[in-house]
Amino acid sequence: MRKALVSIRTIIAVVGLTLAAAVLAVAQQPAGAPAARTAAQAYKNIQVLKDIPNTQLIPTMRFISTALGVECEFCHMGDRSVDTPNKNTARKMMTMMMSINNTSFNGRMNITCYTCHHGNSSPVGTPTPTGQYSESGATVFFKPDGGPLAGGRDEVMAEAYKEYMAKDRLAAMPTPDEILTKYVTALGGEQAIRRVSARLITGMVELAGDVRGVSPAIYAPVEIASKASNQWVMTFRMPNGTIANGFDGNVAWLQAANGVVTDATGPTNAPLPPQIRVKRNADFYEPLNLKRQYSRLMLRGIERVRDRDAYLVVGFPDGDTPERLYFDKDTGLLLRKTVVVPTALGDYPIQNDYDDYRDVGGVKVPYLVRTTSISPAENMVVHVEKVQNNPTLDANKFTKPPSREPTGRRTP
Repeated sequence: MRKALVSIRTIIAVVGLTLAAAVLAVAQQPAGAPAARTAAQAYKNIQVLKDIPNTQLIPTMRFISTALGVECEFCHMGDRSVDTPNKNTARKMMTMMMSINNTSFNGRMNITCYTCHHGNSSPVGTPTPTGQYSESGATVFFKPDGGPLAGGRDEVMAEAYKEYMAKDRLAAMPTPDEILTKYVTALGGEQAIRRVSARLITGMVELAGDVRGVSPAIYAPVEIASKASNQWVMTFRMPNGTIANGFDGNVAWLQAANGVVTDATGPTNAPLPPQIRVKRNADFYEPLNLKRQYSRLMLRGIERVRDRDAYLVVGFPDGDTPERLYFDKDTGLLLRKTVVVPTALGDYPIQNDYDDYRDVGGVKVPYLVRTTSISPAENMVVHVEKVQNNPTLDANKFTKPPSREPTGRRTP
C-alpha cells in the first residue's frame, strides 16, 4: 500500500454546510517530522530547497512533475537519495528560476517551471513557421457574437477591447451579490441554515491508486464533524491507524497514522499564515458569510461544469490568493470551488466538485465531493452515507490530541 495514501498527504479542511473541501498549505508532511523542521532537516540530500518547510517539499516536487509532464522517476531513477543527471539539471533550473524572480520581480513567483515547460520535459523556445502571425494572419479580436474581428492593433489594445466586450456580455447577468443570495435560498434559506449549529457526517473516502497502477484505490471510513462558529475535524480510519486533521477555532493540527501530531504549517511564500486561511474556510456558516469573506467579488461569465452551465464568481480574500466559485445557473447551488496552495516553485491548484445535493432537515448538503489536484496521487472522493444535524459532540473532539515522539529522517 502506498505510503502517500496511507498517510493522507493531502490535508482537507471540510467546511460547514457545503462540505467544501479546502486544501490547505500543509500537505505532504513526512511521517513523524515536527512542523518546525525545514526540508533539509527532515529529508536527505536536499541542496536547493533547504529552507522551505518540510511540509512543502512533496507538493513542490509534484508541481515540478506536472509542469514537465513527467513522473518522479524521471529525475530520481530509483533511490531518492542518489544524485542523477536529471536531478542535477532540475537543481540548476530551480536556481535559475529563483534568480530570475529575485532580480526581475522582487522575489515574486512570476516565473515558474510551467512558464517554459507547459507539460513538456524539453521546452520549445522556437516558434513553428506558419507564414503568418496568427491563424487569421493578424492580431485577433472578438465581436460580441464571438467571431474574430480583424485588425492590426497591438496586444494592449486587444486586451482592452476583450475586457470591454466581456463587460458588455455580463450586462444582462446577475450580480455576484444576487448569485450568492440565490445560493443561500437554494440551500434552504438563512433561517433553516442557522437552525443548525453542528453537524456530523459519516461515509467512505476513496483515495486514488498509484498512478502507475501498482496499488489500487483505497476505500476507508471517514467522519467529518463541524461546529459553529469554526471548529471541525476530519478522521480517516485507515488499515494502519487513524489519521485526522482538525481546527479548534485557533489551531490547525494534523495527526499521522503513527500517532505523531503537529501544527499545520504553510510555505514561506504563502500570502497569509495557514491558520488565517483555515479559519476562513472553517466558517460553519460560510454560505451566509461569503460576502464578508471576500473584499471583492467579480463575475467572470458562464462556464461549463460537468453537464451544467455555471456562473463563475471570483472572490478576492484580503491578502490572499483569489478563489473561483462556480454556481449552477439554474439551481443556484455551488458546483465547484477552486483554490491554490502556494509551493516553493509555484501555485498548486485544487479543484473541489460538489454533487448529489440532498435535503437534510431543511438544508441541502452535497453527498458526493470530489477533490482533484495537479497530482493524481492527491485525488480523493468523499461518498457521504449519513448526515446528522445538531448531534451531541464531545467537548474535546476538536482539541489537538497529544503526540507521540517523532523519529528519523528520510528521503523524499
